[in-house]
Amino acid sequence: MTSHLHRIGKICTAAALLFAHVACIAQHRPRTEFNFRNDNDLYLLNKQDQYYTNGIFLNIRKTVDSATLSTNEANRVWGLTIGQKMYNAYTANIRYIEEVDRPITAYLFLTANLDRYFASERFMSVSAEIGTIGSRALGEQFQESIHKAFRLYDIAGWQYQLENAFGVDVAAHYGGLLYRNPAQWFDVSGQAAATLGLNHTGVSVAPAFRIGRINPFHQSAYTSSRLQSRSTAVAKELFLYYRPQLHFVGYDATLQGGMFLHNKGPVTYTPARWVWYNHIGVMYAKNALSLHFKYIFYTKEVPGMFFRHRYGSVGLGYRF
Repeated sequence: MTSHLHRIGKICTAAALLFAHVACIAQHRPRTEFNFRNDNDLYLLNKQDQYYTNGIFLNIRKTVDSATLSTNEANRVWGLTIGQKMYNAYTANIRYIEEVDRPITAYLFLTANLDRYFASERFMSVSAEIGTIGSRALGEQFQESIHKAFRLYDIAGWQYQLENAFGVDVAAHYGGLLYRNPAQWFDVSGQAAATLGLNHTGVSVAPAFRIGRINPFHQSAYTSSRLQSRSTAVAKELFLYYRPQLHFVGYDATLQGGMFLHNKGPVTYTPARWVWYNHIGVMYAKNALSLHFKYIFYTKEVPGMFFRHRYGSVGLGYRF
């Protein structure tokens, strides 16, 4: 009898320890997030390789100590991003300078940002970015390696790329909820952003429409806020969104060359001052994982470009 009770006691103790361990895991909230994103017109399966033809981004985000939050602040996250954007003319196989209808260059950059999210479902971000255009941005080498790896056509035209130029930009972004239906499967928000610097200067405004299983903006993959400073549980998300965006271009070094260079490159253009973007996407997020796909099409960056442009974007996020 005593040995039987002893065995029961051991079983109860093991069960209690297992329950405590599971509870501890369940209460753990991730504090770090790694994100990867790739933009490319090849995702549209149209054999297109033009204009903004590839973008690759690596991003790490971390929460701040909840003790530093203000009383009306629900969340705060900072991040670092390293990335490269690549720009061709209407094709990556340019033989003559007259064919360059959009300047050829890459843009290599590093961005630091701080994002704040409020209980009222307002959100704001400030960032600083250093970047370079020209051969230092390694566009030719990267594009050539991609085309060789996937056995695509030979590239040509990089001899016409913009000259090297380094610049610093600062930016601010602000947005918030405008309407959400009582059942909470549809909402409308508004956003505005401004950038000032040597590489990019401009202003944009955009409404956004989400439909599906959505979270508040301080807990959503849409605003990159699933990491939580206050260790709050975050629900699963699966939704579609549409964001039309009007952008005013004050200066764009990938079109106009380095702001203070006398010799900016063999081909530069004055940008169209107003560009209209359309973003259509789907997001899924659960526990540690986020997935994102979107389709972007927009009006001509330069009035004389041969075509309007469109591309696809895929993203993956992991929190730990």
